[in-house]
Amino acid sequence: MKPGALEKIKKLRETMLTPPEICVERAYLMTEAYKESEGEPEVIRRAKALDKILREITIGIEDGELIVGRGTSKKRGGIIAPEINSRWYLEEMETLSTRPWDRFAPMTEAEKETLRQCLPYWKGKALYDRWCARIPKDLLKLHGIVQFGGAYCANNQYYGHNSIDYEIVLSKGINGIQKEIEDKLAGLNMAVLEDVEKYHFLTAMNIELEATKYFARRYAALAASMAERTPDPGRKSELQKIAAICSRVPENPARTFHEALQSIWFMYLAIMMESPGPGLGFLRIDQYLYPYYKKDIEEGILTKEDALELLALLYIKVNGIVIPYPMEAAKVFGGFTLTANFTLGGLTRDGRDAVNELSYLFLEAEKEVALNSEDIIIRVHKKTPDAFVMKACEVARALRGKLKFVGDETVIQQLLHDGKPIEYARNYAITGCNSPTVPGYSLDLPGGLTNIPLMLELALNDGRSRVTGEQIGPRTGDPRNFKSYQEVWEAFKKQVEALIPACLLFRNVDKQLFAEFLPSPIQSALYHACIEKGRDVINGGTAPYITTAISLGGIPNVGDSLAAIKKLVFEEKKISMARLIDALDNNFEGYEDTWRLLQGAPKFGNNDDYVDSIVNEVILLLSNEVGKFKGFAGAVSNVALATITANIPMGFMVGALPDGRKAGEPVADGGISPHRGRNISGPTATLMSVAKLDHIRATNGSVLNMKFNPDTLKDEVKMRKFVSMIRTYLEAGGFFVQFNIVGSNTLREAQKNPEKYRDLLVRVATYSAYFVELSTELQDDIIARMEFREVY
Repeated sequence: MKPGALEKIKKLRETMLTPPEICVERAYLMTEAYKESEGEPEVIRRAKALDKILREITIGIEDGELIVGRGTSKKRGGIIAPEINSRWYLEEMETLSTRPWDRFAPMTEAEKETLRQCLPYWKGKALYDRWCARIPKDLLKLHGIVQFGGAYCANNQYYGHNSIDYEIVLSKGINGIQKEIEDKLAGLNMAVLEDVEKYHFLTAMNIELEATKYFARRYAALAASMAERTPDPGRKSELQKIAAICSRVPENPARTFHEALQSIWFMYLAIMMESPGPGLGFLRIDQYLYPYYKKDIEEGILTKEDALELLALLYIKVNGIVIPYPMEAAKVFGGFTLTANFTLGGLTRDGRDAVNELSYLFLEAEKEVALNSEDIIIRVHKKTPDAFVMKACEVARALRGKLKFVGDETVIQQLLHDGKPIEYARNYAITGCNSPTVPGYSLDLPGGLTNIPLMLELALNDGRSRVTGEQIGPRTGDPRNFKSYQEVWEAFKKQVEALIPACLLFRNVDKQLFAEFLPSPIQSALYHACIEKGRDVINGGTAPYITTAISLGGIPNVGDSLAAIKKLVFEEKKISMARLIDALDNNFEGYEDTWRLLQGAPKFGNNDDYVDSIVNEVILLLSNEVGKFKGFAGAVSNVALATITANIPMGFMVGALPDGRKAGEPVADGGISPHRGRNISGPTATLMSVAKLDHIRATNGSVLNMKFNPDTLKDEVKMRKFVSMIRTYLEAGGFFVQFNIVGSNTLREAQKNPEKYRDLLVRVATYSAYFVELSTELQDDIIARMEFREVY
């Protein structure tokens, strides 16, 4: 990259390392629009709200920017979405700048007053209020105990995780999309009620697309005005080019690489400003941008250095949007991340290797930027060049981990299992944390972090929680009287069968309410079937290619616990069931001998078939149970093996377990990561344990976290061993692996002296964050993970 460009990148990057500011403008404009549209169809109200926001929100262009557009009125701003959940903002408004984690810059008194005026309008109207009212009260009490984040609205966010196809706007432009809408509208029969619904939806789509064009024109006018005023001829030329590009896209098809980047950025912003949620990324960006890059390079209007600068600037722009969380949620979901994914490499639709020159440039740009919101996914298959995997690992080493690696062979089989055609499956991308999906053709939403260790606890306590004393699950008998391992398994199975329907209810009602009250016409325009069907994406617009998952947490703890019971109680008879239950009731106090025996039982992550097979049986049980039920809009119900950072609150709600974990301690992180400190047989054994699981039964993905000391990768020989390890795992049936490449001593030092480690990036869960901005609970959990010092 040119020296001047490097200095520019450094300066703009620094703006993303300052505390974000709360933007009140969206909340105010949204509220005013809804007041003005009382009584109109909900989808039209949505459209008019986005129209008002895009026409009136404050805009700005920073010095040095070549890709323009903000998602808020701030350089780095937190989006307030009162239509999702307005309760907590007023309660925590005064402490947002002083709380111990996820702090925002202080708000002005005028900004606070704006919120005081507009937020009360949403009482009873916000989606979270509606969700709480719709869930039966006896089941609602299970939320936050059995399942965390069972509704996106309960998390203060939209569902995000969208798999839109940016190629639609790049090839057609908004004008071309609007022509399709007009043709569809012309064919409707207003005597048919279903067509009337389609009319409102398509009309709303048109309003939002028109507003997006206007938003781009506002930036064109601003750039032109700034060009007239600047004395710097170099910057004047840049601003004039920006004005010309924003006058053209996304209204029209993109012609150049720069136009294509600006076009997709405007569409990303429009979707985020309407429906702010994590997981909306850029999908297979090295594939759909490559034709523009190749053409510009061949015609001599773009150099590799120019492209690298533009990609770095795009990464920086992504970090300008933040979703605020309430204090308790930020404690465990903190880190200011969007999981805006960039999926690189993989296969083409016809099965050829897809790595190209742009794939490498995206990696190089990430090495220069190294912020937290852009998330890089590396697709690996048997034809992937070693040079590309090595380059990815070099960037990962430089960024202390950060990148995610997924296995094409496994993911493609998962998508085929869920009914996608092979050409769709090969074109998959990862959205959000770990969810495979097909851009433009399918909607595959994760969520609902489900506390499986609690279900085992209920099986070992006659359905009662050891933490709260409440009867949560069905009575399955006094476990002291269980005479066989099969009886333990049957009790666990009954708890699963009783509680899984409630977990699915939380998810389905959430989606039903989004479809009813907060549809998203603008993102639906970038799916291939939604215009033809006249249906919103969340309301079956991509059917039959639609799945809804619940994410299973603590599976390794359940497997370890069942293995300990089977081996020590029923096979070796070293512990009686009565003594085991007494030890659990007392959190092992006075039962240290029992605790030591349990600690020594087989543990997942050591390539031990005895316990690994039990972990797999637990996965099959849960996958089968979830799969019995259809989701909202006919969605296939499936599972993920993932916890994000809910392994901490899950642990709060679970007493002592037979695996030797004590009450209140976190359960296993990641989703399918061995419980911290137990995978003592090395990284290869860990990977073998995970690879042998039936990943086809967890089609929404699974998460394996691993931590390596930086010395492990300090030279080329060790790096090649590391690359070989990753390839072997993914080609042997593994789904996903991600790393922290940082020593525990460094992390402890950062806890003591945070001011010296302001930009220390760590892999928290399926996202990266700055270590010093995390809660102590999250920091301690990362430090406690097994640290490998060799690849063996």
